[in-house]
Amino acid sequence: MKKLAVVLFLAVVCSVAAKAQGLTKIYGGKHYKQFLGCFDCDSHTPNSIWSPLSDYGSAHSPKSIWNERGLYGSVKSNYSPYNPKAKYPPRVVGNGKLLGYLTVNKSNPNRLEGSIADLICFSRDTVIKDGVDTYGRQFEKVN
Repeated sequence: MKKLAVVLFLAVVCSVAAKAQGLTKIYGGKHYKQFLGCFDCDSHTPNSIWSPLSDYGSAHSPKSIWNERGLYGSVKSNYSPYNPKAKYPPRVVGNGKLLGYLTVNKSNPNRLEGSIADLICFSRDTVIKDGVDTYGRQFEKVN
C-alpha cells in the first residue's frame, strides 16, 4: 500500500512539474506537423530550443530555427521565422491553442509579439553568438 501511495505521489509531482514548464511548443512546415522544440523550456530540457545539444537548439540541426542553412532557419525558406515573405512561418502553440507565428514580418497580424519572440526573430545572430543556453536560463526554476 505504501508503494502505491509513493508511486501516485510521484506521478502527481511529475505531472505538476511537466505542466509548470514546457507548455509552449513550436511547429513548422506547410501543415505544421514538424515539432521544432519547446519555446519556454530551460536549456537542460532535451527538446528545448535553448539547449545547444538538442535537435531543436543546435545551430546545425535540420529541425532547428537556429540553423541558418536549414529549412526552419534560413532567411530564404518559406518555413522560417527569418524570411519576411515566408508563407508558413513557425507556429507557437500553448495548451493546444495557437498563440501566434514566429516571424520577422511585422505586418503579419498573427505575429507573436513579446520579448522572447522578438529576441528569436530579431536577434538570432546575437543569440547564436552568446549561446542559446544563455537565454534558456530565464526559464530555470528558482528553488
